[in-house]
Amino acid sequence: MDEDNDTCCKCCIDYHGGSGLRLYRSETSLIDVESNGIEKKSKENNNTENGFFAGNSLNSNNADSASEIVTSDMESVASTLKENAAKLATIEMSDKNSDVEISSAGIYLITGSCSDGNITVKKGTTGVVLILKDLDLTSKTGATISVNKGSIVKMIIQGTVTLTDAENPDDENSSDAETADAFDGAVIKVKAGADLYITGTGTLNLNGECKNGIKTNDDPSTVCIIDGPTINITAENDAINSGYDLTILSGTLSITAGDDAIHADRILTIGSEDASPIINIESCKEGLEGTVVNVINGDITVNANDDAINAANSDKTYESEMAYSINFMGGTTVINSNGDGLDSNGNINMISGSLTINCNNNGGEGGIDYNDSYYISEEMELTNNGGITFDSGLQNNFFQGGRMRPDFNNSETDGEGEMPEKPDIENGEKPDFERGERPRMPEGFDPGQRGQRPERSNFTEDGQVPKGFESEQ
Repeated sequence: MDEDNDTCCKCCIDYHGGSGLRLYRSETSLIDVESNGIEKKSKENNNTENGFFAGNSLNSNNADSASEIVTSDMESVASTLKENAAKLATIEMSDKNSDVEISSAGIYLITGSCSDGNITVKKGTTGVVLILKDLDLTSKTGATISVNKGSIVKMIIQGTVTLTDAENPDDENSSDAETADAFDGAVIKVKAGADLYITGTGTLNLNGECKNGIKTNDDPSTVCIIDGPTINITAENDAINSGYDLTILSGTLSITAGDDAIHADRILTIGSEDASPIINIESCKEGLEGTVVNVINGDITVNANDDAINAANSDKTYESEMAYSINFMGGTTVINSNGDGLDSNGNINMISGSLTINCNNNGGEGGIDYNDSYYISEEMELTNNGGITFDSGLQNNFFQGGRMRPDFNNSETDGEGEMPEKPDIENGEKPDFERGERPRMPEGFDPGQRGQRPERSNFTEDGQVPKGFESEQ
């Protein structure tokens, strides 16, 4: 096999089944790609200002923190691989043919049913197309599908495919080093430097009975992109957990997770200008999580017991590289949360799209919670039924953005009211409020009415007391 071009010499396509069966093919070109050969593309992210928006029609010039709106520029090399029905190695899995190892580039149609087996793409094997069709596979000793280090795999889902990880969860912390080292804790495991592109028109059911649905390594060159199929995930821990970046371009995802629904250590991107996934997170602890979370397009529903969308990273790996941020650039998102609707350890930027937040708004939780800055444009449609909380030392940031922020009375956002002038605090200018003066709600005031502002009470002149404060006098 020519490793540089990923084309095939004679007898270079093989797999090893549990029965010892080995298939040989003699074709010299078993895989078709859009360019000559397959080369691992550069996967360095673009951290320049307006990095995501460069070269496309989205405009972020009016966002105060546009430089923090970044998405991964990783492209899946596997997405260029094409299947060819005339050049297939067909594998039928069964309890007698239970362990399949792919060690050469090629196109493999895998079907059948197996109660304890797995599919492994050997380390460094590139140019692999796996067509999973009407497959029912359970593994009790590791992931059902392992994409090993440096491999490039395109996975095409046809018909109904059900994969179940039935490992013993105690193996993860086993005193036996070999047992602990062999533990995968995922239905699909993507290891360091591998490239997995999941597509197709079928339905993929992932049962993470042990731990996770899909788990990828934290290597910067590890790519995982989901684009097309219907995926139903049930997981004891995370439904999808990426150690680096994760992109969900299209498809229909339904998720039930014990912890995070969709997590990326670095950048999580949902949708694109040309693609709109449907994501229904039926239940989870936290919904969408990453150092940077970008919602570019899609129809998204998140039902979360804690924060629905969270810009955070517990080990703070990427703090020096980029600011925490949640960025809405399109799509329709509905949040139902027992914690914060949006919780950013840094910034929140709302450029466009529609967002509805419903949360309990108690115990310090709110609809929108952020630490640094918040921007909302005129194009953003926001219904926030949970209020806003932010760091008390950053209240001067209240005036950022193209229009007033959602008010603090749990009503809808103030849409097109005039912006008050921002006091020049750095030069000693103070807000124009007389000492002792407190705002009060005018008679008949409707907090949801656009542009309406409360009148002020003046304790010093007429002794007025705002409604609700009588008990303090």
